[in-house]
Amino acid sequence: MKFWESRYFNWLLLVIITFPAWLILLNPYYPSMHDDQHIVRLFLLDQGIRQGYVYPRWVNWLGFGFGYPLFNFYPPLIYYVAEGFHLFGFSLIWSIKLMIITGFILAAWGIYLFVKNSLGRWPALLAGTLYTYFFYHAITVYIRGALAEFFSFASFAWLMVALQRVYHRHNKTSVIILAISWSLIILTHPLIAFPSGFFIGGYVLFCLIKTKKKMIYLKTVAFGLLLGLGLSAFFWLPSMSERQYTLTDQILTNDLANYKLHYVYPDQLWYSPWGFGGSTPGRNDGMSFQLGKIPIMLAALSLIGALFVFTKKRKENDLIKSYGFFCLLLFFSLFMTTNYSGFIWNRLQYLWYIQFPWRFLTFTAFFISVIAAYGFNLAGHINFIKRRQFLLKIGTAVIIIITVIKYSPYFRPQQLLRVTDKERATYEEIAWRVSNTSFEFIPKGVPLKKSALGTSIFAIDKNDLPKKSFIIISGSGSVKEIRNEFEQKIYQIAAQTPLTLRINTFAFPGWKATLDRKEINIENNNLYRLITVKIPSGDHRLAVIYFGTRIHSVAALISIISALFTGFFLLKLLIIRR
Repeated sequence: MKFWESRYFNWLLLVIITFPAWLILLNPYYPSMHDDQHIVRLFLLDQGIRQGYVYPRWVNWLGFGFGYPLFNFYPPLIYYVAEGFHLFGFSLIWSIKLMIITGFILAAWGIYLFVKNSLGRWPALLAGTLYTYFFYHAITVYIRGALAEFFSFASFAWLMVALQRVYHRHNKTSVIILAISWSLIILTHPLIAFPSGFFIGGYVLFCLIKTKKKMIYLKTVAFGLLLGLGLSAFFWLPSMSERQYTLTDQILTNDLANYKLHYVYPDQLWYSPWGFGGSTPGRNDGMSFQLGKIPIMLAALSLIGALFVFTKKRKENDLIKSYGFFCLLLFFSLFMTTNYSGFIWNRLQYLWYIQFPWRFLTFTAFFISVIAAYGFNLAGHINFIKRRQFLLKIGTAVIIIITVIKYSPYFRPQQLLRVTDKERATYEEIAWRVSNTSFEFIPKGVPLKKSALGTSIFAIDKNDLPKKSFIIISGSGSVKEIRNEFEQKIYQIAAQTPLTLRINTFAFPGWKATLDRKEINIENNNLYRLITVKIPSGDHRLAVIYFGTRIHSVAALISIISALFTGFFLLKLLIIRR
């Protein structure tokens, strides 16, 4: 086989095609973005791992210096990808940028494989290009900075590849691939994983109708999805069960984050001005929701090809059915961004956590790219076009080049920031600036106040940030800090009188205190719901440790069993193949 016909050449082409989308990252600077917390989260994950916690649920400094269980609620995958680069010696900033580059390449590669398996190489390259340069793809990374959602472009594409494989091969390998893909999209962004269920369900139903081995196919899909839930249970199970202890329901579903304020008007899908602002009620949004003229025109032209093939070539009906099905999924994804879908949003309360109906554009990007690829494939069946295959290849190459040239200028941030790891990992940066931008995971019951925008914020002044990890509330004595790690705080106490000692850490379920190795009661009946303990007079050793809750243990056990099963099967498969 010649090199330009090999899969390696195709992968090289995908890297070249996506290169202008991430070229702006190849410099010493950091891109500006709305959600400017990623360096801090990566820094805290790295610190937790270096302290010996493989999965540090609790982190210090965030939550206005009082800490909170960040990775109990925030999906961890993108930060583990970035941590992989960091452990190889890259800076925090470069690790985040390399994670972004990886996301672009994986997204293009995923949709390329999905389309190639059905339509061939050239339609697949076209789909990879359109998916990469979809406007919302640029918005998630360079404007909003929603990097977990950005990475879900890749996760969703690979999930569709896994589902496609299950349809063609009802075997155990397909089960494992589906399970891993499904778990990864949950660990990437659960608020994308949940609505992806609409499209997974539709695709499974479509394949179920087509396949002859219906029960085998259904069992394969069901087992793969269940195993995927098991692999990711360590994250989603505690996240769902323990959000009741946080401000999540209040912050993420009310005020300016209410989904009713963020529907897209249909005309905005055709054109809305490009900007680096945010989403607002009405049409005066600071960011664009347009799909792009090239994807829209290609989707429209595909309808002409579909009509011709349907009327002239009945033997291609399977192709038309698949095309029609993806058109249906595209229409549904667009429908869910508009207020016409309000009756669905109003009834499915878990959708409210998505906050922004326009997040369904993630799925729109995938399906409009697939439909455009189908359009070129359908054009190849038009008989009166001479040398149609050659012309289609030339036409595809021209459209790919035009798409890259036209849309790549949008793939850049508003500005490039001259910052360093050290500047972004200071206590003040984390405990004040970053904490002010995201505090939904602090405990319920803390005092709140209204911001200038009318939103609810934590009622604390900068001067009230904790200076030490503890404070003596009453009594006299001395306290020496022995250890102050994320999930373990140890103190040597010499109490001249009985002490009331407050640990400057939010008293979430899962914290336990022992005095001279005997468990003592934790109180939190104070303004900020902080850990407070009573210490009798004398010399004592106090240990305050975050053991987690019972649901943490159950979820971890489920994931370990699922991982052992997956690992055992993969090892067995490797031995058999050898």
